Order: sequence, then C-alpha cells, then structure tokens
Amino acid sequence: MSYQPPIDYYQQPERTGNRGLGAGITSIIAAVLSPIAAVVSIPLGIAAVASAMSGYNQGNDAWWFGALILAGVAVLLAVVAVACGLIAVFRAGRMNAGRITGIIGLAVMAVNIFGVVFMVFLVLGAGQGN
Repeated sequence: MSYQPPIDYYQQPERTGNRGLGAGITSIIAAVLSPIAAVVSIPLGIAAVASAMSGYNQGNDAWWFGALILAGVAVLLAVVAVACGLIAVFRAGRMNAGRITGIIGLAVMAVNIFGVVFMVFLVLGAGQGN
C-alpha cells in the first residue's frame, strides 16, 4: 500500500511577489516624460513659425518635423502611461506595490493630460498658417 499525502500538500503557495510593479513604474516614467516632450515641442513650433515668416529660410521644414515628432512622442507617452497604469492596477489583484505605482502613474497622467493636449494642439495649430 502506498502513502497518499493530504490534498493540502499539493496546493501552490500564495504568490508574494509584486505583480504589476514594472508596469506601474513604466506608467510613472511615461507620465512624467510626456509633458516634457510636449513642452519641448512648443519652442520648435515657434521656431518653425519664425522661420516661415522670415524670408531667409524658405522651405525649411526641419523645425516642423521636429515639433511634430515631439508632439507625437508626447501623445505616445501619454497612451503608454495610461495603458501601463491600467495593466499595473488590474494585474496586481490586491493592494501591493504594483497597484500603488499604477495608481500614481494614472494620477500623474490625469493631472498632465489637459496640458499635453493643449500643447499638442498649440503646435498643430501653429502649422495651419503655413
């Protein structure tokens, strides 16, 4: 006759790791970098307007490309911040470091989102005059 261990012997122990922590940290970093990219795109947009107004640099679109690329990076970072924040919050399952960092990343992006949108529209609107 063979010995059968009790059923509790086979159950996996509960996970003690910080699930979602990486996504939460990514959310915070992206939420901080997004408005920085948007703010940097404004001087490039202003330089593009000044370049177009002066007669010396006709056809110089490098300023516009730089401003539009940075505005796109700001929008991309905003999307990454929100997506990673949501992943961290829902992946954590319970209140741990992953969920807390996800909530912080979402909160920072919630504060920044209107400023980022305003700055991106400012850069895009400045290009309508050309």
